[in-house]
Amino acid sequence: MSARSVYLTTPLYYVNARPHLGHAYTTIVVDVVSRFYRQRGNGVVFLTGTDEHGEKIQQGAAKENLPPLEFATQNSHHFREAWEKIGLKADVFYRTSQPSHYQLVQNALQQLKDRGEIYFAEYEGKYCVGCERFRTDQEWGPDGLCPDHKTPPEIRKESNYWFKMGAYQDRLIKFYKENPDVIRPASYLNEVLGFLSQPLEDLCISRPTSRLSWGIPLPFDDKYVTYVWFDALLNYPGGVGYEGLPAGKNPKFDEKLWGEVTHFLAKDILKTHAIYWPTMLLALGLPLFKHLHVHGYWLMNDHKMSKSLGNVLEPVAFSEQFGADAFRFYLMREMSFGTDSSFTRENFVNRANAELANGLGNLTSRSLTIATKSLGGRVPSRAVRGPSEAELLKRVHALPELFAKDFEAARYHIALAAFSDVVKACDQYVNEQKPWALAKAAPTDPEAQKRLEAVLGTLIDSLWTLSVVGSCVLPEGSQKLRVALGEAGESVPSWDRATELRPEGSALGEVPRLYPRLELPKEEEVAPAPKPPKQKPQAPKA
Repeated sequence: MSARSVYLTTPLYYVNARPHLGHAYTTIVVDVVSRFYRQRGNGVVFLTGTDEHGEKIQQGAAKENLPPLEFATQNSHHFREAWEKIGLKADVFYRTSQPSHYQLVQNALQQLKDRGEIYFAEYEGKYCVGCERFRTDQEWGPDGLCPDHKTPPEIRKESNYWFKMGAYQDRLIKFYKENPDVIRPASYLNEVLGFLSQPLEDLCISRPTSRLSWGIPLPFDDKYVTYVWFDALLNYPGGVGYEGLPAGKNPKFDEKLWGEVTHFLAKDILKTHAIYWPTMLLALGLPLFKHLHVHGYWLMNDHKMSKSLGNVLEPVAFSEQFGADAFRFYLMREMSFGTDSSFTRENFVNRANAELANGLGNLTSRSLTIATKSLGGRVPSRAVRGPSEAELLKRVHALPELFAKDFEAARYHIALAAFSDVVKACDQYVNEQKPWALAKAAPTDPEAQKRLEAVLGTLIDSLWTLSVVGSCVLPEGSQKLRVALGEAGESVPSWDRATELRPEGSALGEVPRLYPRLELPKEEEVAPAPKPPKQKPQAPKA
């Protein structure tokens, strides 16, 4: 088993709104993957945080009559608090308003300016306020609107500083063609190569303070602040000590860990991460990321979640209502990573009941309840196990390797399908062996007693494997299950303990009620989302 350290990041979430399901999903995925790698013996640094500069933050602060930093701090706290309530444990919570980030960005900009990578020029083009950038003619929809924000462009003519992004087009194409596994799933690599098949323009990296004061000033011209994406993306090496200085002059920078970085992100920010970001890294002389893991959107009633449509799910309230484990499990199990997936409360309740309440929860309850009553609450001897027990344990003990293989390839839903299939196999074994009937006959039938010990002992060992493998996705329930199986303490067992057998004669704990059946109150059912209002094309502002 490899003991290499890994660096896993979410994007920094923009603080113009509170956390929604999309934010929660990305963060849950990274939390789950972090737990998985820790169990596998890897060192892990998990970074998340908030992106706090830019035009939308300045506008939001003005609406609430707050200084931008106070507005950003309040909203940043909402993210930190939400992740704590859901049970997500990041190692680094990074804010772009922190002083060390200011210095990092200014150092990096000065370094690029000194190398001739930045120049000053006047430009006139179509600007999207929502994207906070100029879009090329090809990037506007057929209706003339921004495809992401459904707003018309503003024609802006400004003098700004530009980064020579276009100079890196050939190197970037070469990198992706030589490293096709760097972007997962592969369909997004094809999308990126499609972007790069067109001439790559240079990137405007400044905004004049005459219209935007809330940002990091350029170190070589304080009449301008840094473009929010050029600012925010630098958080990733900043999270492991990079200070924006030339090579060899960043004493706190963990270069080895940086070489193992995987960025997790939604598909709407693929271009910034797959094109802007690597060209910045190349210009700074830093190694490129090891992977980009790109996921799709969560849809509600077949529409992308939107406040204007009234179909937004508040992740903390939902998790508190239905349970953090069930929420995590559903998100990881339901979405085929990379594609869009539809979230409905009905589907959530059905899957949670089928695979947690009626699955792992029911298996635990009926196995351990009989063991407690009929075996004196202790793990029985394995001396009398037969072919059916060996067959089940062979399947159960194959799970860790199958699960790990799919997890490392970002096939999370397939890994969890295999987990649920093993639970079903254990349930089928229970139905075939009928331990309740054996327990009834055992007091007067020695052969029934032997079969009962064989069956319950096999189920106890199977539950142990499930408790270890399931820990990354179901941390609360898995911990309760391990306590019930006689494991003391709060620590999560390492992955290589997944196939260990419980010590014969060891005491079992109290039988837990892991996952009670969920019911969906009528008032919680979601009405079909209204159709998006038709927007009339508007003339661009002069």
